[in-house]
Amino acid sequence: MSSWAGWVFLTNNSHGANDYYYSPLEDKGKVKVLRTFTQLPVDAKVPYHTPKAVVKVMLYNYSSEQSTYEINCQEQTIHLTERIFYQDMVGKRPFITHKEKDTFIQQSNSEFAKQFIKTPLHFDDIRHFRMHEIACK
Repeated sequence: MSSWAGWVFLTNNSHGANDYYYSPLEDKGKVKVLRTFTQLPVDAKVPYHTPKAVVKVMLYNYSSEQSTYEINCQEQTIHLTERIFYQDMVGKRPFITHKEKDTFIQQSNSEFAKQFIKTPLHFDDIRHFRMHEIACK
């Protein structure tokens, strides 16, 4: 993430992390593309798959991440399509990217991989509620 221009505060995710979204959203007809950026108060872990290694999946620390979602307002669904993980809090050092079509994501049944499946919006979740509010206004 090279600049903060265009990023607008989304939610503090129930005091867990600061979430921002990029404005304007991309309109793809039936879906709106919403990009979020999250700064975590403590490092979290992201899996990285190396098929030829002895240990196939390793976990790496990250401090922030950018996610791309497709939101269908009519169907009230959300679909995570990409996550970019950064080693720093401000998004200057990306080091792992996962996309919905990655072999690792497609072939895994892990909780991490399941987040890339299109699901109904959960309006009791403040983040889903705000994302719907922004995309479907």
